Order: sequence, then C-alpha cells, then structure tokens
Amino acid sequence: MKISGLEPDDIKWKKHVSPKRYEKMLSYRQKKDRALSLGVELLLNAALQELYPGIRCPVAYVEDENGKPYLPDYPAIYFNLSHAEEFAVCALSDAALGVDIEYCADIDGDIARSYFTSQEYEYICGKPESKRLDAFYDLWVLKESYMKACGAGFRLALDAFCLQMGDSITLIQDGQIQPCSFFLTQFENYKLAVCYQGNEDASITPIFCEQQNLYLTSKKSEE
Repeated sequence: MKISGLEPDDIKWKKHVSPKRYEKMLSYRQKKDRALSLGVELLLNAALQELYPGIRCPVAYVEDENGKPYLPDYPAIYFNLSHAEEFAVCALSDAALGVDIEYCADIDGDIARSYFTSQEYEYICGKPESKRLDAFYDLWVLKESYMKACGAGFRLALDAFCLQMGDSITLIQDGQIQPCSFFLTQFENYKLAVCYQGNEDASITPIFCEQQNLYLTSKKSEE
C-alpha cells in the first residue's frame, strides 16, 4: 500500500491498531515514518479480516527473542512486515516467511563487495553496467527476506549465506542448500521479495491495497 495521503496523526486510528503499535508509531518524529509504521499494521489487520474473518481485529502480536513478530493465539498463521519510502508491505501465509521492500536508490558499488559473498559480487559485476543496480537490489531484498524468514534478522550477516541466481534461486548456508523458496517482483522504483518455507509451486498473490479498503478492519472490529 502506498502511504502518501495516510494521516497517521488522526486519532481515529487509535482503535484500529494494537496499543503497542500505536505507541511505537507516535514515537517517530517524522510524519512519513509514522505513516509507514501505522500502515504495516493496518495492512496486517485488513489481510487477516479478509482471509480469517473469525479473528477479531486489531490483533495483538508479540516478538520473539530475535524480534520476529508472531501471533501467539494463532500459531499456524505467519506474517511479516516491511516498509520503504512510500510503501508499506505485509506478507501473510500458512508457512514461515519473511518480506522485504527496498527503494532502488543509486549506491556505491563497494557496498556489494563489502556485504555480499564473492560469488554474489561476481554475479553483479557480470551484468552489463546498466543492469548492475537491478542485480544488487535483487540480491539485497532476497537476502533480507531470508534473514527475516529464518528469524535471525541482521544477527545473520549478509555474507553468511549465498544466493545462486538462475531460472530458480538457490540459497546455500553452511555448505547446505536450504529448504526455502523465493518470490521477487518490481514495481515503480521498488524491489520486493518474499522468502518462504516450501516448494516453488506455492501460490503468491500480490495485492495493492487502496487506503479506503483499510476501513474493512474498522467495520468488522466494531461488530
């Protein structure tokens, strides 16, 4: 969901997100950061109400010791949140997953050399110069989505595992192929990736949510 136009300081949102999220949202100084923080949980509640209408929203969630959010009352439902610049994202599944979105700004090429494996750096350098930024952000969002899916976040170094890019994406860590699959897409100047447990045949449906649809949670939670 694009958060431009979302008014985070409107008091009406207080009853549509968890108290923890509302307090966190208010802690940000910049309005855009407040809107992004608000937007990810509004998306979570909208997705839950669409797919699991029996769940009362706003839903309460907690974080494990590594900071990965989960729903203690619904352990079979997995979700993950991300945001960048103008977009908030929520991924929801019946399998463990992680999601990352990045705005594709120009970067110094040495960032890839410093943070990625030598094989990944060679993959980027092997692209035509006009395609190297795309290749960098492909790897970046894919790697972050895995770090979030496995629950380690940035406690797992970016060069502690390697992505082999091809017709399919293979992830190798500690010399072993890991049992995970990926979804990668681009829109406007953003890259978005989801890493999930399971085979590549899993169904992934990206949905661009209009802000007016967020009132779905308002109506259902008040019933």
